[in-house]
Amino acid sequence: MSASPEIKAEILVEDLPNKVFVGNLPFKTTDEQLKEFFATVGEVAEARVITRGKRSLGYGFVAFASEESVRKAVEAKDKMEMDGRPINVEEARPMTEDALKERADKPAARRRRRRRAARRNENEGDESQATEGASSGRQPAVAEAAAGEEEAGDKAEAARRPRQRRFPKKVEAKESAPSDTVVYVGNLPFATTDDELCTLFSAFSVSSAHVVVSKKTGRSKGFGFVTFATPDAQAAAVAKYSAEPLAVDERLLQIKAALSETPVASDSLAEAEGTV
Repeated sequence: MSASPEIKAEILVEDLPNKVFVGNLPFKTTDEQLKEFFATVGEVAEARVITRGKRSLGYGFVAFASEESVRKAVEAKDKMEMDGRPINVEEARPMTEDALKERADKPAARRRRRRRAARRNENEGDESQATEGASSGRQPAVAEAAAGEEEAGDKAEAARRPRQRRFPKKVEAKESAPSDTVVYVGNLPFATTDDELCTLFSAFSVSSAHVVVSKKTGRSKGFGFVTFATPDAQAAAVAKYSAEPLAVDERLLQIKAALSETPVASDSLAEAEGTV
């Protein structure tokens, strides 16, 4: 299996000693700008912004001529702002290509864990239904055998039928055509604000952007919606980021047409419409 362009670039920098990892970089940062930013702490042997094609993934590596410069870089530059963004600087650790791929697959792993939890909840519900025969007036031995047969049959049926996401009770599942002006943006870093979400799509004609937050805690739920001025602008954005996935703080965003023209009416509705 051949490495993707960004992984190849990262392996090239990983081959050098005395490195730091730099995260939360402004997406317009170039290799030369990254090198100049760290030149004040020591001699820079190599600076590389990791990209997917021509698009920055928002992080990179800087290799120094001495180990002492690595310590100075972490102490002096961590949390320092670069074009208005506080960057993360830490000593780089050797990573294999498998480790890099695993990091990119973290969103998929979270989805698998959620599916497994849903299956466990479903099986627990089947077990409680299977024991109803014990209180139906049948003799204990007969009821127990029947319950066992029902439980086995329910589990087999549950394994055969497709798994379905359970929506909140107050949300009615409705068939709806995708919106032609609103897009759903998932897997957002939790620190993303409405303005930052709007800026991500500034190359298009954006009317508004909203990060959905929990009503109980006021914290971001990791997804939001962007409304475009015209259907053409929305179609152009979806097409572009389908061909060239957009990443923020090493998180690949999920971008697709929303299923409602009023996507922020409630958290529950937004979660239902944002289901992948």
